[in-house]
Amino acid sequence: MLIDAAGEKGAVHSDDSMKRILFVEDSALLRDMFLTVLSDEDGRWEVATAASGEEALEVLKHHPFDVVASDMHMHGMSGVELLAEVLKLYPGTSRIIISGAADQAAAADALGSTHQFIMKPVDVNTLRSTLACLEGLDAFLKCEKLRTLAGKMKALPSFPALYLEIMKAIEKPDTPLQTINELIVKDPGLTAKILQIVNSAAMGLHEKVNDPMDAVQQLGLGTVKSLALSAHVFTCFTASLRMNFPVNALWNHLMQTGNTARAIMRVEDADNAYVEAAYTAGLLHDIGKLMLADSLPREFQEALTQAMDTHRPLPEVEAQIFGATHAGLAAYLLGLWGLPAPIVEAVAFHHQPEMSSNHHFSPLTAVHAANALEHELDGQDSDLNLEYLAKIGVADRLDAWRVEAEKVRANGEK
Repeated sequence: MLIDAAGEKGAVHSDDSMKRILFVEDSALLRDMFLTVLSDEDGRWEVATAASGEEALEVLKHHPFDVVASDMHMHGMSGVELLAEVLKLYPGTSRIIISGAADQAAAADALGSTHQFIMKPVDVNTLRSTLACLEGLDAFLKCEKLRTLAGKMKALPSFPALYLEIMKAIEKPDTPLQTINELIVKDPGLTAKILQIVNSAAMGLHEKVNDPMDAVQQLGLGTVKSLALSAHVFTCFTASLRMNFPVNALWNHLMQTGNTARAIMRVEDADNAYVEAAYTAGLLHDIGKLMLADSLPREFQEALTQAMDTHRPLPEVEAQIFGATHAGLAAYLLGLWGLPAPIVEAVAFHHQPEMSSNHHFSPLTAVHAANALEHELDGQDSDLNLEYLAKIGVADRLDAWRVEAEKVRANGEK
């Protein structure tokens, strides 16, 4: 159902079987685009638009909405100011900010963990996948037990400034590779990770690469962008870990999972944006373990010991001890950073994909399968959810994915 609250049709009809979304945008052209994009969603969304923050608040007084998505820069009230009011007046409403890459850090700082960030220019698939993830993901991130656990962390890493700089540079098609290289070498940790990966057996290069710019050319900008996130997290936590935590083993598992998730997406001919989202989520899916080991070392060691001694899944033990899991904690942080919903969802539900409101093959599917298959190849218990794979119609692809996981493992061990 399509209603333009900024035009003559101001009444939002009620249909409890549909979700209601309000787009706030001062460009009439973009308002029309949002209406058109969701017109073929099989009755899933009831859509309204408003031309300003003030008008949006007036519409919200009379009609409830499940989601408010607002442009950041508008005449009068800004998107940040509008969504702050929405949070205060309608805390159960999901909030999305839409803006350029330069605003991502500011949006994350201003809006907290319950928002999603969609980058301009708006990609139709990104918009749809974000909306598909919202229902289950937002409820998960708003869980009081998860927020309580996050509050026990000594400090949550700030949004990685270097990642933002790299994003801005990549956005400009005429940016010289030398400029991106100069950004990378600012961070010794990221530089070391990039050189480590490009010189690994998996890359199969005949000569060692010592120049970061050569490494960037070999790896590609998408991989470098994802590594900027994971290297930032490792830099924040590994120096202060107060327990004998196997950091190198975790890094290797994250790399293998990211590579396998990317391979699974490629073998399924997924869009490149989803391929990179799966790779990024694979690199980040277990960073909650670093966070727990850093801030609650004794309790996390107890969780690891209990899981091993009782042969119970670690998330089950974590939920008993902490009230939430390492997956939830990692997703909470990535939500604070305003990362795309498919990445946050894949991290949040990589052990429990059935919790997602998205019932299609997605980066979550790839990360769940990649993580489980990597554990399987290590001789560990696998939590592969065959019922979930059957429900979304991909159970027959498992053998092909296992082949991809074995290829990744073989390349890494050469």
